[in-house]
Parts: sequence; structure tokens; C-alpha cells
Amino acid sequence: ARKAVTEKVETHLIDKATDTAEVIDGRINALFQFLEGLARMPIFRDTQASYQEKTAVLKAEVAFNENLHTAAISDTEGFMYTLDNQKLKSGDRDWFHSVLQGNRFATEPYLSRSDNKMIQTFAVPIYDDNKQIIGILAAATLAERLTDLIDDIVVGKTGACYITGIEGTIIADRDKSLVDNRINVINDAKQNASLASVASFLSRAIAGDESEVGYYNYKGNSYIASYATVKSTDWTVVIRAPVQEFMGTVNTLRLSMYAIGAIILLTALIVVYFVAGM
Repeated sequence: ARKAVTEKVETHLIDKATDTAEVIDGRINALFQFLEGLARMPIFRDTQASYQEKTAVLKAEVAFNENLHTAAISDTEGFMYTLDNQKLKSGDRDWFHSVLQGNRFATEPYLSRSDNKMIQTFAVPIYDDNKQIIGILAAATLAERLTDLIDDIVVGKTGACYITGIEGTIIADRDKSLVDNRINVINDAKQNASLASVASFLSRAIAGDESEVGYYNYKGNSYIASYATVKSTDWTVVIRAPVQEFMGTVNTLRLSMYAIGAIILLTALIVVYFVAGM
């Protein structure tokens, strides 16, 4: 019975993690496609147009997408022009250097310099007519948007979903303080031995290419969990649930079998004793 339940739960968790990762991947790709469509507009490809003119057009376009918190245009020198006419330094951001190489880029949550909110930036290059990169189009979503995508995922009674970045930092979780404080269990386990098993699981999940099931202990509870990779970003989706929620019935059955077996054995010994005595 335990083996049958375990196999069914493992299959369910893997399917759930894979489906969730695909949904998130689809949302991210849709956002990238939206930005790439904007980046092809003539106003953004026009090197003679001012950044004030460009941000005015961008502001109007962003207003149609309720998922976006804000947006900006960055030049190739490392300066970003926001919708509220601020000029901010962007050359020290990871996404800036990656996009200048022609890549799409999605950041993990970080604190915005413009309004002090936790955001995620999605950026794509802007090309001129000669296929040369002349700037970067970046849009930001509130970090809580990613958590909203997984907030209603429930496995068993209390099982839930969370997402980690490429180095193990929590980037989406029902407990939003984990995201705001950029908690990284893998790093924290170096100072806290009680986190060793979950850190080991997450390390394997981040490094793995195929979805698998594992077990770990966290805050005194034993969990069964599965993971899957978001292909467009290499983030890791984890679906976890307390083992007891799935194995409680099996454990009760096992105890009942022990009790029945003990009663039968005791009854048989008593019978044997009296028969042997006679």
C-alpha cells in the first residue's frame, strides 16, 4: 500500500511541477514577445528621436498591459530613461550587459532605484535597420506578480509551490517575506545545520535537467517534493507537501495490522500453551 501511494504521489508531483513551469514559461515568453513588438516600432529605432519622445510613446503602450509596473529605455552607454523622465544608471545591472550581447533577460526580484519596490525586469535589445543594437527596452513587473501565479496551487491539504532563482534564492512564495528578504536556503545552510537536507534537495533541483522527486526536512516536518525548470529563465519550480498528509492513512493501516497481528499471535500462543499442557 505504501509503495502504491508513493508512486502515485510522485507521478502527481512531477506532473504538477512540470505543468506549472510550462505555464510560467509561457507567460514570460508572451511578455518578451510583447516587448520585442514594441522594440520594432519606428520611434524606438529612430536614432534622431529624443528619449523624451520615446518614453512618451512607451508610456502610452505600457498602459495597455496591466501586468507591467513600469518601463524604460536604456542607451548603450549605461543610462536608463524612465517613464517619469528620470535618468538613472543602468550600466551596473546584469541585464544591461547581457542584452547588449543580443539576449533576452529576466531578472530575479530586486529593489527598484526609482520607487523602492521589489520588481523584476524583463529586457530585450532594440535594433536599427542594420541589425545593430542601439538600445535596450526594459519593462518591470512587481515581484509579487510571480507569486500570484502560484498562490492558488495546493497539493494535498497544505502542500504548496515556490520558485527559486538560478542560485537558490527564493523568488516566489506564499510567504512574501522570503522574497522581499531574498532568502537563499542553500547559503543559509552553511550556518544552520537544520537546513542541510532542504539545501541538498534544492542544489540537486537547480543542477538537474529532468524533473525528479526528493525528500527533505524543514522546521521539523518531513516533505516530499518535485521540481521542474522554467526553460526561458532557468528558474526552478518546486512543488512540496508534507509526507504525513499522503502516508497518514498507510501509517494508520500499518499500526492496525501490527495490532491485529499481535492479537492473533497472542491468541495462538495461548491456544498452543493449553493444547501442549493437555
